[in-house]
Amino acid sequence: MDSFVANKLIEWQLTELTDIFKDQEIDEEAFKLLDAETIRNLIPKIGPRLKFSKLHKELMSLNAERPITPSTSHYVATIVPAEESEEASEVLLLSPSPVFDIRQVLNDTLSGKDILRSLDDVGAISRRQRIVLVQILVSFLIDKFGERPTTATKEALALSLVQTFPSLHDGSASGHEIWLSKSRKAVKNGKIYYYPATGFIEERLRNVRKKIRSHGFDQQSHEVNEPQRVQIPESMVPEERSQQQKEWLKHNCYPLTQVQEYMEETALYRANWIRANPSRGIFEILAEYPRLTSSGMISQDFSVLYTEAASKLFETWVTEYAERVLHLAKQDDKIPFPIDDMPLDARGELALRLIPAIMPQKVYKVNKKTIRHTAEEARSSFIDLKPVGTNIVEYLQEVESRPYPSVLALGQVTQKCSQAFVVMAGQAYPEDTLLGAVDVCFKTFYVLDINYPMQCASSWEFLQKVIYEMEGPESNEVRFLKTAVRNVKM
Repeated sequence: MDSFVANKLIEWQLTELTDIFKDQEIDEEAFKLLDAETIRNLIPKIGPRLKFSKLHKELMSLNAERPITPSTSHYVATIVPAEESEEASEVLLLSPSPVFDIRQVLNDTLSGKDILRSLDDVGAISRRQRIVLVQILVSFLIDKFGERPTTATKEALALSLVQTFPSLHDGSASGHEIWLSKSRKAVKNGKIYYYPATGFIEERLRNVRKKIRSHGFDQQSHEVNEPQRVQIPESMVPEERSQQQKEWLKHNCYPLTQVQEYMEETALYRANWIRANPSRGIFEILAEYPRLTSSGMISQDFSVLYTEAASKLFETWVTEYAERVLHLAKQDDKIPFPIDDMPLDARGELALRLIPAIMPQKVYKVNKKTIRHTAEEARSSFIDLKPVGTNIVEYLQEVESRPYPSVLALGQVTQKCSQAFVVMAGQAYPEDTLLGAVDVCFKTFYVLDINYPMQCASSWEFLQKVIYEMEGPESNEVRFLKTAVRNVKM
């Protein structure tokens, strides 16, 4: 089976037939020679066979009317909603879609050649290079096909990209959802909803069209999304017993062994109470459950609720991810000093602090006002690095009103920090290492069931999806960085 057949099955949304066509060695020439009897023997299931037969017949009929050269252009079948029709039906469109030589497109520009070198030598590109890559591809699209290329053309470009460079494959069914995800229709509660196309290529095209019309500049915007909630099981401890333990914990912090025991037994009860009272802020929750601020209690609650994810940051950050993040940061010129002689633990801490630098800040709207935080706001709300000797009391007064936890580190940029704290509800709680402080801070968001602050939401989402491997929404930016980190050639 060649790329023509593979692409066609993807385009027709019949990827379940891939193994059959591969086993029978169906290439482009054999594909075009398929007749009704052969298709019947090849595809035993009636549903997929009917779909394939219809699309194959349409394609062959159109090819007979307008021959094409297989090496330069394919016809792509695209299902689009008939939005202007009175009936909510779908229309099958067959439009010519080139198979693009992505290497040649990139090789035609100086920036593109740099991207090619990174992909060939390292297997990944930085965020800055990704932005430039999309700009080059969209400029090429507009030059060849105008401001509004067909869906089939855009999809062929995205497909050619991930086939040329498998390290850019995003792990989705199509392989290119972060680059281009087609518009879709969904039925909810008897109503039909249409969702526009998304992805880096589509968003760039949309912004270019806006700039052309207005002769100004436009930015991508995102609404603030609620994180996916995980269903917490009910506690097996009788409610009366849990309430008694809760009251005891409110007024006692010793002996430690009994505190730990009662906190573990009431973890599920506490988690369900927090989720049943979503209007309660961080100050109110800690007033109700003050022992959560005792050393180790946030981590213990998290271990009860999300056992499999509990130890992943310590197990994987330094050994698997830190050097990859540093490599991407170097590509983006985010490290203005030599790091070759830095100790391993200091390099791991530097990589943590650099996450906001290689992640784009979220753009969102509040009351129709577009908000985009600065890189400094993203950095300080994630890990705020201050010099040794900083007055902690004054610092806490400055950040006391923050409705979210954050990390404070004391030290120098080029060295391992001397002290690390989780800052929460106007208090600073010390941890042994910066890695430990980041771990506890992340777990606090889950234990207290609060949203990431928008200033650094992408950084926490990266840790959630890549390091802790936990469920939840995933932005294109995080998916891209996840793919880049995992494909860096070390």
